[in-house]
Amino acid sequence: MDHTDRFTGRAGAYAQGRPGYPPAVLELLAQETRRESPRLADIGSGTGILSRAMLERGWTVYGVEPNADMRREAELSLKDFPSFHSIPGTAEHTFLPSGSVDMVAAAQAFHWFDAAAFKRECRRILAREGRVALLWNSRLEDSPIVREEGNIHRLYCPRFYGFSGGLAELADRIGEFFDHRFRIFRFPNDLAYTREQYLRRMMSTSYALMEKDEQRSAWLDALNGLFDRFEMDGRVTVPNETVVYVGGRRG
Repeated sequence: MDHTDRFTGRAGAYAQGRPGYPPAVLELLAQETRRESPRLADIGSGTGILSRAMLERGWTVYGVEPNADMRREAELSLKDFPSFHSIPGTAEHTFLPSGSVDMVAAAQAFHWFDAAAFKRECRRILAREGRVALLWNSRLEDSPIVREEGNIHRLYCPRFYGFSGGLAELADRIGEFFDHRFRIFRFPNDLAYTREQYLRRMMSTSYALMEKDEQRSAWLDALNGLFDRFEMDGRVTVPNETVVYVGGRRG
């Protein structure tokens, strides 16, 4: 199934509403590359959230993004970084030369890929001793606010299949992708939002209802009500962790 257009029309909300990654995650990626000037293929790079973080650390970044709206947002945002290269490719066909990068990273994106084809492409484009990192900012689903948010999405959003593309159900795919040789790292990353930030975060999701959807107003009303119930000093805090799966070029 082609998921390329799922984020069309959401780039602005994505850029403004999506959170970044803790400094400890960025340090982990730096340690895993074992290079002084690493070259990163950011696959499904979206609006460039991870790309920017690594560019600011002096990396060369190839942002591979099939969605034109998201790619344009990244190109505009990162135009002052000469070491950023925007590529209209996919996880399965990056158009990068063989052996050209030291790390492949997919942030909030692996669940959209053809895992077997992506695995072959990683092996092709990675240099010797290259590493692959799969990252997610993942809600802690046993918390009350996350449980209630999930119930709202299940009620109104036909394309909601679970948070982070159903991350809890990806274990087998991730294991097979890495040939069952990988490490998992978890970093606390609770996220605090104002009302506007929270709603933009919701509108950036692949399952968000668009203006043409009849249930959009009811969905937003329910999310506003959720914010009101959990708000303290103008913000809600959503329990979250950043989960990173790391493995080598051949698993």
